[in-house]
This record gives sequence, structure tokens and C-alpha cells, in this order.
Amino acid sequence: MMHKIFMNILVISRIFREYKVRSALSILGVAFGTFALITMVSVSTSMKKKIQQDVEEFGKNLIVVKAGKVRVFRRKSRSITTATTLKLSDAQAIKNQINHVVDVLPSFSIFYPVRKGGTTVFTTIVGVGGKYFPLRGLKLKEGRIYTGEEERIGAKVLVLGSKVAQDFFKDEDPIGKTLLVFRVPCKVIGVLEEKGVDLAGEDQDSLIYTPLKTAMRRLANVDYINTIYVQVDHPDNIPLVKKEIKRLLRKRHKLKPFEKDDFTVLSPDDYLFMEKQALRIFSILGGLSATVSFLIGGIGILSVMVLIVYERITEIGIRRAVGAKRFDILTQFLFEASFIAVVGGALGSLTGVLLSVLIFQLFNLPDGLSPQLVLSSFFLSVVIGILAGIYPAYKASTITPIQALRR
Repeated sequence: MMHKIFMNILVISRIFREYKVRSALSILGVAFGTFALITMVSVSTSMKKKIQQDVEEFGKNLIVVKAGKVRVFRRKSRSITTATTLKLSDAQAIKNQINHVVDVLPSFSIFYPVRKGGTTVFTTIVGVGGKYFPLRGLKLKEGRIYTGEEERIGAKVLVLGSKVAQDFFKDEDPIGKTLLVFRVPCKVIGVLEEKGVDLAGEDQDSLIYTPLKTAMRRLANVDYINTIYVQVDHPDNIPLVKKEIKRLLRKRHKLKPFEKDDFTVLSPDDYLFMEKQALRIFSILGGLSATVSFLIGGIGILSVMVLIVYERITEIGIRRAVGAKRFDILTQFLFEASFIAVVGGALGSLTGVLLSVLIFQLFNLPDGLSPQLVLSSFFLSVVIGILAGIYPAYKASTITPIQALRR
């Protein structure tokens, strides 16, 4: 058995020398198919993991209700129209009247100048309850979050994002210091850890947080809010809750059937729409690329093996004359086709793994590779080699010594 395998390898090495270009093209076809499949699937898996991470960091099962009409383009929320019709009572109604709602957090944001000495920074002040921080995964670096009592009385206290803290205080300890928010002195009680840009495209490190009542009454003196965060019990219930929120708010705002919404209801899917569309297109094109490459590789193996059979009729006839059986000829040519596929599959697998790892490192993506993916891609390349070699192997096994003599 080992002697036959060794002899087959010697024959294959001779074929590779005689048909360098054809053999190389066949190997490259299979290699590219394997490489494309591994890269496409691993990067797709990695991007899906990244999307899931972004959703979890944005807030577990979170729906965002914005006042006015909002459009999302490449994760950026852009206000088309503004409205002052969203009230605290709307937030309470959503919590009390809609099923599958775990919690509701009303919020009011305003873009204001903030000063300390000669330094002025224009930034967004977010008025929101203390529950907001764990809901959005925001963690304290130093200091504390405002208390329930401070929320109730509208205390003039601030929790800073890491960039704002650096802008004002650099290496100085900010806790207990005072900032002027549009001429209103407010005390810094906490600084958050670095968070980065969220799913909605907003830099969390450039924001300043204060109790909701402080933002609404002491800073802006308004009776409306501009955002409601709604946490749902399960992601499968998000579409239903979105629909119910729209129905409830249209009813509360007394909008007629022909009138447009004066609010926008957004879920993570709305922010990720373009990414999911791009991922879907990438997966389709990647799948087509891998399929075409495997097809080209298979056709390459088929054409090379047919040509090899034709040019080795004399050799096959002599082998049959000295006692080789049809099965021996069949297995030899199948082995040769499989060997080309194995070499191509191994080369493609190695290249696919290396490129995938490089992409993960360059773009800071989670690992999307798995041993099952690499093994199944390699196995597929071998199967294609065997299938492509069946017809040439069969034709070779039917050659008789008389045909060889005629040649």
C-alpha cells in the first residue's frame, strides 16, 4: 500500500514538472476558492460579533424615542424637524401602558457653553436619571453618580465624560471643582471611564451628565424632554414595543391619520441598517467569489487531468498489458486529482487564516475564525478535486493495450 502511494507521488511530481503552468493554475484555482471561503466567512462572523458587541454596549434591548423627525445615516442621528411635544407624562405612559417594557428613562439634552477660567468648551449637557449609567454601560473612573435626592431637588452637580474632564482639568483632580454651565455654577462629582463613540455615532466621552430636573429647570427652564430610553424585556419583543409606542404617542399627541409623527422611534437595527446591508452584500459577493473560484479550480483540474490522460495513453496501455487492473488506473488518477486539490486547499487555508487574522488586527475586530471553518473549507477543496478527477480517471481506466498500440 505504501509502495503504491510512493509510486503515485513520484508520478505526480513528474506530471507537475511536465505540466507546470496547467498544474499551477489548477492549484491556484482551488487555493483561491478555499482562501475566499475562509476569509469571507471569518470576516462575516467577526463583523456580526462586532455588531452584537455594539448593540450590547449601546444598551440591552434598548429603544430610543426622539422628539421630532430624525434620520439615521451611517449611525449618525440627524434631526430633520424639532418638537416640544414629548413630555415626562409620555414616558410614564409608555412604562405603565405597554407590555414587555422593563424600564423607561426620560432625558433632556442641550448644547451649551461650559467654562472654567479662560477655557470654554461647547458640549452637550445630558439631563438623565442615575439608572442611565448602568443601562448604557458607563462606568465611573473617579467620584460618584448623583443620588436619588439630588435628582429629586435638581441639584447642580455634574458627571463628566473623560475627554471633557481632560479639557478642563488635565492632571488636576476635578472632584469638587466648579464649572459654569451657561452662567450656572455646577459642582463636579464624578468622571467616567473612557467609552468612545456609541451605536448612534455620539462620542460618550465628550458629554456632561446632570440630573434630569437640573437640566430641564435650572439650565434650560423647559417642560418638555427630547429623548426617552425604553428598555424591553427581550430582543424579540422590540418590533412589537416600537409599534405600540408609535400607536400610544400618536394617540396622546392627538395626531390625525394624515398627520406625520412628531417623534421618531429607533432601535439598534435602525442604527445598524447600513452595516447589515453591507454585510449582506459582502456575504453574497464573497459566496459567489468562492463558488466561482472553486468551479474554476474544479474545471482546471478536470481539463488538466483529461489532457494528461490523452497524453499518457501509451503509458496506461503498457501498464494494462503488464497486469495493471482498471481499478489501479482509476485510483491512480483519482489520487493525482486529489493531490492537486489537497495542495491547493492547504495553500488556500493557510492564506485565508493569515489574511483573516491580519484583518482582525488592523480593524480591531473580534476573532471570527474557527477550526471547523478551516477544516470544512479544506475538506470541500478535496471533495472538488475528487469530483473533478472522476471522469478523467474513468476514461483512463477504460484504455486498453490495443488502443495504446494503435496510437
